[in-house]
Amino acid sequence: MRYILSKEEMKAADRRTSEEMHVPSAVLMERAALKVVERVIERVKNLSDPGILIVCGCGNNGGDGLAAGRILREMGYDPEFLILGSVEKMTTLSREQLLSLEALKCGRIFYGSVPVINHDVIVDAVFGISLSRPVEEEYADTVRLINRRRDEGAYVISIDIPSGIDADTGLILGEAVKADETVCCGYLKTGNVLYPGAEYSGKLTVASIGITDDSLSKTPKISCLDDNEIILPDRKNDSNKGTYGKVLIFAGNKDIAGAAVLSARAALKAGCGMVRVFTHVNNRAVIQTAVPEALVTVYGEELHQTSLFESENSLEERIKNAIDWCSVIAAGPGIGTDEVSQTILKLLLKNAGNRPVILDADAINILSGAPDLLSECDSEVILTPHLGEMSRLTGILIPEIKAHIIDVARDYASGYHVTVVLKDSRTVTALRNGNVVINMNGNNGMATAGSGDVLTGIIASLAAQGVDTEKAAYLGVAIHASSGDRAAEELGTHGVTAGEIIKYIR
Repeated sequence: MRYILSKEEMKAADRRTSEEMHVPSAVLMERAALKVVERVIERVKNLSDPGILIVCGCGNNGGDGLAAGRILREMGYDPEFLILGSVEKMTTLSREQLLSLEALKCGRIFYGSVPVINHDVIVDAVFGISLSRPVEEEYADTVRLINRRRDEGAYVISIDIPSGIDADTGLILGEAVKADETVCCGYLKTGNVLYPGAEYSGKLTVASIGITDDSLSKTPKISCLDDNEIILPDRKNDSNKGTYGKVLIFAGNKDIAGAAVLSARAALKAGCGMVRVFTHVNNRAVIQTAVPEALVTVYGEELHQTSLFESENSLEERIKNAIDWCSVIAAGPGIGTDEVSQTILKLLLKNAGNRPVILDADAINILSGAPDLLSECDSEVILTPHLGEMSRLTGILIPEIKAHIIDVARDYASGYHVTVVLKDSRTVTALRNGNVVINMNGNNGMATAGSGDVLTGIIASLAAQGVDTEKAAYLGVAIHASSGDRAAEELGTHGVTAGEIIKYIR
């Protein structure tokens, strides 16, 4: 797992490294500058007379930029510098870097504005992670000039986070630099990975500058998976289908079979041993044809609804028998929100026992009108809402959820003691203990019908194979997203469908 830090966590780690681990702040600045220099040289190494502009504020982020410019000059390049703000207000470290440049008799330092921005590479070292108010006046004007030059072909590198992006939320504070690449010092920041900050950050390069896990006074609450951790569970040579668990999927109301098919296929492709689909009788033929590997249990043959609950083979008995068979339950894709569907959800939550339960789609919509149903379930529950479903669950408007996606997911998870997979461009998985895992994979081609049904099947499959329930949630998200990335690589994002995502699960 890779940690993702808030700005306060990053500042604390920086202080602890300097004050308690006795690594001078100037050393940390120099190492950050060296990584920036490396990325600049990568862009200009094939240019005969590259134009480099380093735009600096008066804080330590500006000092990083000044140090990078000094090193570039020592290596034979001729960068120009634009310093914004009052020199008298510069931090001690930044002031020392400026004095060093002056000692080198670098005459290409501009204050407040630069005659023209026509450079090949622009380094954004204005604010860093400390910004807490909107970018205005000459700062906003400079940001607009940087972005205009980028549109004309310049390559923009930001240090730590693009200037104008809130380091905790990823929100734009007035105006923001749109970088092609961001060199993150020590760790990723939440503003680098949450949208719109993720888009403005561009490619993310994490620079090892001397701030390590030893610099952290406590374990950060937010993290993401490394790519090498996004793998399906191991399989044993000495095994059978029972070894890999049985997934029961409640999906598909009358003549709505597609979601059930996708969830079942995804569960099987992700490696579980057996799948049973509990669905309306009208879907039997479709599911048996589309997923011949799956068992099918149906309801709805009776002419009168009362017979569902009064017949010898009642709905409740069928649900109990199906649950007795399985090791994991998933419910929601295409089930609708009618009275029978509500009864099914209530019965499965009541009878789940200690089996993990994954609730998606219409199951969540039913819960939004009856949240107390969760109290009837003794097992570990995973909810997988998209923003609209989360809005119905919480009563919070979608823009507010999107702006505070971590807090909203975390509050619901802790309030109802469930795991919440809040689906968005950056899906956030909030665990019951307050920890959060942010998914870093996926692409816009996955914004397609049925994609969530596939995710439900994958998570259920992982849980059936013995993966810890909470890990099954965030690992399932990552496997789903990585499968979508492989599909997009082969087909282009326009060609990604839910069915194609399943093909690339591995």
